Amino acid sequence: MIDRRAVGHRLRLSLVCATVILVSGCSGGGGGSDPITCTNLSFDRALTTPATNDVYLDQAAGTCSTIDIAVLVTGLQGIWSVSFDVSYPTGFLAYQSFTLGPLLQKGAPLNTPIVVIHTSGNDVQVTMSRLGSDPPVGAVGSESLITLSFARVASGSGFIDFDSSGGSTVGEIILDDHGVARPAVFGPGHGGMVLIP
Repeated sequence: MIDRRAVGHRLRLSLVCATVILVSGCSGGGGGSDPITCTNLSFDRALTTPATNDVYLDQAAGTCSTIDIAVLVTGLQGIWSVSFDVSYPTGFLAYQSFTLGPLLQKGAPLNTPIVVIHTSGNDVQVTMSRLGSDPPVGAVGSESLITLSFARVASGSGFIDFDSSGGSTVGEIILDDHGVARPAVFGPGHGGMVLIP
């Protein structure tokens, strides 16, 4: 006589063992493992068609854990010194570093442009300038001033934009080599939405 409980127990045990083997990753490739997939951080810029003199933010790169946001200038001439602050969602991102863009390095300057970065609350404050006798530069089309790199802290979404609020301590401005303000337009709506999966 067949003991149905023993057969059922053995069958369940066999199924559990087979499931464990499948879930634990039989790669068949000599000990390798399957790659872990992730979703890159992304940035959807608000300004769809930049116009002459616009200064705006756009995604330069994104990975599973970082996002790089470029500060771009379109068609503006006479750029020598630039100041602005960018607000970002500190609950989801942490500022990491910057990379100087090619715009202030145009024309083989004699002096390396200076960049001063300070973080305050949910702002990254940026001041950058050419130095000495190096002449001002102009943007042909859209060119990058600087790229700001952020790291993922938590999942979520929020806005990254120039901070023109009354609480901002850095005014958004571009000056020529005589200290005269250029007609740069930093907003409104020159940032965008960041998505942190």
